Amino acid sequence: LDVGALLKSLGPAPANDARFTNFKPAGSGDVRSPCPGLNALANHNFIPHNGRGNTIPILLKGLAEGLNMGADFTVAIGGAGLLASPNPLEGSFDLNDLNMHNFPIEHDASMSRQDAALGNDQPFYDPNWQQYIQFFKGKTVTDVPTASKAKFARYNDSLTKNPEFTYGIREAIFSYGENAIYLQAMSDPVSGNAKIEYVRSLFEKEQLPYNLGWRPSKSPITLASLGNMAVQLYGNSPQPIAEGEKI
Repeated sequence: LDVGALLKSLGPAPANDARFTNFKPAGSGDVRSPCPGLNALANHNFIPHNGRGNTIPILLKGLAEGLNMGADFTVAIGGAGLLASPNPLEGSFDLNDLNMHNFPIEHDASMSRQDAALGNDQPFYDPNWQQYIQFFKGKTVTDVPTASKAKFARYNDSLTKNPEFTYGIREAIFSYGENAIYLQAMSDPVSGNAKIEYVRSLFEKEQLPYNLGWRPSKSPITLASLGNMAVQLYGNSPQPIAEGEKI
């Protein structure tokens, strides 16, 4: 593997790449994760459609081509995936390896998944999603302050309902981070202003909203850009001090 050449080649696929419009949900024998973004990339075959055998090189290429995710982010999430694999030394993982509770990416108070203590934490869970997305009612695009309020509502709901609620530093990072990821992936690494219809397509159908007019960000989405937006989201929390005490 020529790592240098691979890294230099990373970027969004051409606009006429058929994968953007060829959407095929998981079928018999296919596996998926608690992450709608990875699932959407598999549904469009930017990463293996069956959800199996994901390696770091496959993810670097697929996440860049489908969503313009930077190499630093992809290596971090790919490394976590390898640690979740039953056989990490083989150098690959299946998407359903990510279903493990509280490691590596699943966590309580998700926007679109149920807490593990309350039910199946892998598939899309509409009640939680509706609680989140209703904060954008009357809006056509997302924004950081509203996303922060919606995310905090999910936190409070799980805190109230789940007797085994877990929310430490790791969970907080992923909770704010996943908000930053979708805000940037459906818009750009700076504004967080994504069309609501794009966001609904990603979460509710696990489909890239290419036919709705969405295109991958022109600038790569990196750990630095995600970290910056996560800080903005936390700063806009209705009760950042109380949440910080819980962390």
